Amino acid sequence: MIKIKLAKRSDCTGCMACVDSCSRSAISSIVEKDGHRYPIINYDLCVRCGVCMKKCPELSHFNYVEDIKALPYLSWAKDDKIRLRGASGGIFGAIATYVLAQNGFVCGCTMDGMCAKHIIINNVSQLPDIQGSKYIHSDMSGIYRELKIVLKTGRWVLYCGTRCQVAGLLSFLCKIPENLITIDLVCNGVPSVNLLKYYEDYKTIKSFRDKEEGWKHGCRLTFVNKQGDLIVGDKDADIQENGFLQGMTNRSSCYDCHYAYPHTKADMTIMDYWGEKDYPEEHFKGISCVILNTSKGKEIAERSNVVLIESKWEKCLPYNPRIGVGYKPFCRHTIERMIMPYAFQHFSKETIKKIYVRKINSFNPVWLGVKIVRLMHYKLILNYQRFQIRKLIKRLK
Repeated sequence: MIKIKLAKRSDCTGCMACVDSCSRSAISSIVEKDGHRYPIINYDLCVRCGVCMKKCPELSHFNYVEDIKALPYLSWAKDDKIRLRGASGGIFGAIATYVLAQNGFVCGCTMDGMCAKHIIINNVSQLPDIQGSKYIHSDMSGIYRELKIVLKTGRWVLYCGTRCQVAGLLSFLCKIPENLITIDLVCNGVPSVNLLKYYEDYKTIKSFRDKEEGWKHGCRLTFVNKQGDLIVGDKDADIQENGFLQGMTNRSSCYDCHYAYPHTKADMTIMDYWGEKDYPEEHFKGISCVILNTSKGKEIAERSNVVLIESKWEKCLPYNPRIGVGYKPFCRHTIERMIMPYAFQHFSKETIKKIYVRKINSFNPVWLGVKIVRLMHYKLILNYQRFQIRKLIKRLK
């Protein structure tokens, strides 16, 4: 009899391929005290078939790397409404609009209360719900099974998620269907949902970014309160915003991402084009960096209503290191990361801000010492990423 063992907590990405692969519903998921979702097994229902282990991209060592020589592109949607709704250049929205116009399906992330989840849409009126970045983890439970059903219709199906989520889908499906289009997002890591505990008076988050002040200055929360009113910003909004940017509450696997490669099995890769200097007149509305990994991805992108301008690796990689560098040294086992489950339950809001949001304005010698140590750690990560990026650029030339 097979001994069933799920991925270690330190390696589990929360893709939930194991949950959807279990025909006995023996695997479910829960949010643990660290604010991250993990699968759990009900051994009373488990028949030890081992399918969950085969579908897990971590345990099966799923090969997500594509050995190609594609170049990055500057890109943005030609339709300004779609572009302004997107977090950067609106590329996902433009590709999704094309797929929906072909009577296809689109799967993306939406907010459900204060939680994020993936849904499938087939009408362009639903597209705004899944546009824009959501800086929390999306619960994928059930979505792979739904995608498998709609793929059988033979119509185009566009799926967009983080790289580990796309790897989870492809590992779950085993064989990539011809009518499946995948877009993976380059992300900086998944923060703990504990950062959201200070927003319990709100109904949902409308957006995590907007372009009221332009693409580069739009990282602010817009809430919907329980009366249905929009609230832009909040006195505690910096807890989620800066907590995400600092990356100190990230899922453990995010500090050693196994899916950070310039070329992946996704049809295309999209991200913000940070560091772009050639088209300053386009910055306000936002610019994306796009990597077309497959001929299918290239064909779909060219058919969609987007601008594509060939770029160079040495222009985008230094400002977007997560394209190809998934490891952040000495992040998994910091004191802050280890005490996180206890801290969010027992520490005051002001102490949480100092530890996880880096709002240290105190002249207390202890906090000043913490600030200095963090600055040294940040410099270490920066130098490591620069070294790895230089090697990567040489290899990609």
